[in-house]
Amino acid sequence: MEKKTGKQRLTLCDWCVLVAVISLLASLANPAVSKAVEEKKLIDMVDRLQSVRANIQLYKAQHDGLLPGQRFEGDSVTPERFIEALTQQDTDQESSYFHQFPDNPYVSESGQGRSLTCVNDPDAKPAPAEGTAWWFNAATGQFHACDSEFHANY
Repeated sequence: MEKKTGKQRLTLCDWCVLVAVISLLASLANPAVSKAVEEKKLIDMVDRLQSVRANIQLYKAQHDGLLPGQRFEGDSVTPERFIEALTQQDTDQESSYFHQFPDNPYVSESGQGRSLTCVNDPDAKPAPAEGTAWWFNAATGQFHACDSEFHANY
């Protein structure tokens, strides 16, 4: 007579079925996870974009209508002066606008997340081929994402 211990072992066939079911579930979940990651990235980019735009307006209000990086009205702006104006503490301010200039999450892996193109042409539009994260027009005060044609419309 066989003695039953109450413990059953999985056979090779059982393991194969288990692995197949887990693989199927993972393949079904992967698009949902990828979509969630992409949506989070877009939300982060738009949030950072709006934050910079709000701080540009605040800077303008506190500096007699000058845009960040301008020394006088109509002055062209360099990326270095623009970022410095928003990250360095003024003598009459309690703190800077940003501790660190925000990065664009779509290009942060490449090390270009905080890169910026500055133009001074009222007719210029962001060109994602420039290879920068952000785009600022000192003639109009427009600030956009510059990592793709789609994001440049934000």
